[in-house]
Amino acid sequence: MIAQCARPMRSPMRPPMRPPAAVPPTFSIWRPQYALWLILALAAFLRLFELTTIPPPLHFDEAMNGNDALENLETGHMDVFYPQNGGREGLYINVETALIYLFGPEAWLLRLPAAVFGILTVWGAYLLAAELFSVPVGLLASFFMATSFWHVLFSRLGLRAIGAPLFAVWALYFLLDAMRRALDGKPATARIALAGFLCGLGFYTYIAYRLTPALALLVFVDWFLRSRRGALRSFAAFTLTSVITVAPLAFYFVRHPDALLHRSAEVSILNQPHPFTELLLNIRKTVQMIFTRGDFDWLHNIAYRPVVFWPVAILFAAGVIIAVIAIGRRDGWFPHLLMLAWLILGAAPAVLSSESMPSAIRSILMIPAIFILAAAGAYRGYERLAPRVERLAPRAPRQVIRAASAVLFLALGFECYHSYFDVWAKDANVPITFDGASVDIVNRIKALPETAPKYVVPVSPGAGIGVPPPAQTVMFLTQSYTAKQREETNIHYIIRQAGDKEDGIDFCRKVALSVKENVFCLQVNRKPPPKF
Repeated sequence: MIAQCARPMRSPMRPPMRPPAAVPPTFSIWRPQYALWLILALAAFLRLFELTTIPPPLHFDEAMNGNDALENLETGHMDVFYPQNGGREGLYINVETALIYLFGPEAWLLRLPAAVFGILTVWGAYLLAAELFSVPVGLLASFFMATSFWHVLFSRLGLRAIGAPLFAVWALYFLLDAMRRALDGKPATARIALAGFLCGLGFYTYIAYRLTPALALLVFVDWFLRSRRGALRSFAAFTLTSVITVAPLAFYFVRHPDALLHRSAEVSILNQPHPFTELLLNIRKTVQMIFTRGDFDWLHNIAYRPVVFWPVAILFAAGVIIAVIAIGRRDGWFPHLLMLAWLILGAAPAVLSSESMPSAIRSILMIPAIFILAAAGAYRGYERLAPRVERLAPRAPRQVIRAASAVLFLALGFECYHSYFDVWAKDANVPITFDGASVDIVNRIKALPETAPKYVVPVSPGAGIGVPPPAQTVMFLTQSYTAKQREETNIHYIIRQAGDKEDGIDFCRKVALSVKENVFCLQVNRKPPPKF
């Protein structure tokens, strides 16, 4: 230690020695910046690899988004909200519109925004967790999210829900960053405005996002307790920016008030005979979804499998316990309180719903909070474990911990890849879920001459009058959604009307006897969802 701290004596007769040339730092994956790049590369691989073929094309919800994008290009107009299919916020569809305009109506392009959103969310999770806790916690949180089957699956579907955690993470990060800078006496106006803009933009993603401003309010409460004047000015700037951003959507709901809560009212537990009992059951199912028994819909999960891999689920449980203890002791309590509040708000859209519970998609906003809490639990475990390892292996404690960490990280990465590409993607239920029958009809239609008239008869036995959702897949893949497109492609859709007595195959047979050529019957099988 003395030799290291002593400075070499310099003779007054000799010129000063030149400092040695700077040696570039050696590469090490344990450096935070390199570790983050590797995590983002892994996230990109898991979300972009074979995206053109996996999942198979095309679920009707994805196709409906694509059809709206095609109609946007035909009309030259984009909307902030699309009322069909239960009502959908417009950001994701409008991004798809731009991609289709640039590259053409390819099915995989409908999923590309989701993949990009997913990668950016992984990056944002690192920044947010590092801002709240520490850089190691940020790296762990981003890694857990990067290798999460739950997040990877939704990052490869052309559905708007994946945008909600993206904007929530980034808006909260810039807000917290602005608070830290302002308390340090540094300028933070630009960050406040950006946080407000991102917070407002999130309202254009998914209905579950509407609860997230409560998290921003919690940040401002903490800010107010530290600096009242600065917090009030920043709150005004944040609110103004958010309101200006969300104003077009708000004006739409003023003109169409039924659209604001239409979908929420449809699936609300208040429609049930015993809503409080339903609420308790949904809370239990949501907890089970994380630890023991997950979503049964193959569109959203490997049926019934927990949505969080069990080692990470254990770390998440530890993180929740640590958070509760920290709040009780008021020891670095605010980051833990913020994450627990996020967890509750993220679960609310699911537990307040009476449809298809547990729901991996309605609880998608829980993802960042789950993995940040798991990261906090993992790092606390490391802090407890490292001294013990050092006592057991004093000569090489770091090497032992690094080797164990490397094994764990490789296992998590492999588990995600295996679960998605080997288990989920190859299961026989997946082609059924993604309307394989519709794709077969599309291939048969494309084999016919363009001049030949084609008749598609979509039927759904027992359903009401109207176009069954799987017809959307045929319409997008054949570009026959609008009247103009149907005229150009010579594809005609014959829909069962109120006066038709026949249903299902009988209605298809009636049409076939009338038309006599190129009739394609698309029958939708409606199966009741399984019960717990």
